[in-house]
Amino acid sequence: MALTADQKQRLLKKAFLAPRIICFCLAVFLNMAAMPTARAQQTAPPDLIWPIDCELDKTCWIARYMDRKSGTGQGDYRCGMRTQDNHKGTDIALSDFGAMKTGVAVHAAANGRVLALRNGMPDIVVTKERRAKILKQGCGNVIIVGHGGGWRTRYCHLKKDSLLVKEGDIVVAGQPIAQVGLSGITEFPHLHFMLHRNVGGKPIDHIDPFDSGLFEDDSCAATRDGSPDTFWAEVPDYQPSALLPPVIDTARRTRETMWNPQAEAMASDSPQMIVQTRGFHALEGDEWRIQLVSPDGGMALNHTITQKNNRQRILAFAGLRKPEAGFTKGRWSARVKLIRGGATIGDQSITVLVE
Repeated sequence: MALTADQKQRLLKKAFLAPRIICFCLAVFLNMAAMPTARAQQTAPPDLIWPIDCELDKTCWIARYMDRKSGTGQGDYRCGMRTQDNHKGTDIALSDFGAMKTGVAVHAAANGRVLALRNGMPDIVVTKERRAKILKQGCGNVIIVGHGGGWRTRYCHLKKDSLLVKEGDIVVAGQPIAQVGLSGITEFPHLHFMLHRNVGGKPIDHIDPFDSGLFEDDSCAATRDGSPDTFWAEVPDYQPSALLPPVIDTARRTRETMWNPQAEAMASDSPQMIVQTRGFHALEGDEWRIQLVSPDGGMALNHTITQKNNRQRILAFAGLRKPEAGFTKGRWSARVKLIRGGATIGDQSITVLVE
């Protein structure tokens, strides 16, 4: 059948357009192929700065790293024991309740926007009874900051009424957003810092800021070169244990009182003078060397304790009974060293005035 003039014209037009359609489709395909790279750049994780206004190992300490081991048991990113089973963040502790009361700022770890927050929970040590009541609010007073691409940071156990931002606020890295507190499920003043990413609407909680290369499994840096990739702009040194300044007291500290601040003075007729160590994660075979020096410079106490088993919380102590004439008036000093394998991995001191 012969084609009409109009049919011929339409066919020629289609033939003319076909290459353009093919080229257009090819361009779309190539652009789509390039999209993952562009998206990857947009969703790159933020470089994190240290989220507390403190100096690590001097005015704050890492109490626990994130648990990298699946199932039961624990292991930090260096294959050490500096964590607890199923711990999903990094705990950064203050020296005592006194430091918390004075106020230690929590900073935004990266630029972002405040997605959610909670305030109003009291700063008190958790008990068994209270734990059951606040289990779903275990993070205490909290701020969640979004950084784009599904990346989020979470700041837990903040001090009541210390929050300086509101939902929707834009924050920049280093900006104070709250203070370290004791809210939620906690027994000591610290920041529980977490890094999250939402992928396909599903949150991935197990992202370790100390090791960006291995967050999808439970392996650790010891299986590589010991120097993992990290989310930190400046990587904090790994702490094999956390030894806080000791306290000098008239009685042995308990789990409930060990975070009370050091008293400025004690009476010369006190029944005893106790040096209490404080910190996290001592291992079997570690040695505690506890010394007390009197105001005249004499060594009043020089005692060594060998750790009998692995302990997450450090509670070693040693002391003196009151001499018949009472303790010498003046300034006494205590020094505690933690020795592991012959090497000193912790060295802290404190003083008290005896009146």
